[in-house]
Amino acid sequence: MTTELEANDNPRGTIEEIIQRFQPIEHLFDVMGAADSGVQGVFVRRWAEIGVSLATTYREYLDQIAAASKGRN
Repeated sequence: MTTELEANDNPRGTIEEIIQRFQPIEHLFDVMGAADSGVQGVFVRRWAEIGVSLATTYREYLDQIAAASKGRN
């Protein structure tokens, strides 16, 4: 884990750390999407679809920030 001082010196490292910390949430939505459509399964799948959509948008945003940060270095 990076310190605050290191994060200020290396924004790309900070972004990569955020991406790594976000991965378990993405995996959770993947698992929810694979849930059985039995009891309450419809709701779980809908929540998973929302989560996957949000995670995808967030990931794209982080990738843009990382690319911009890389261009500055």
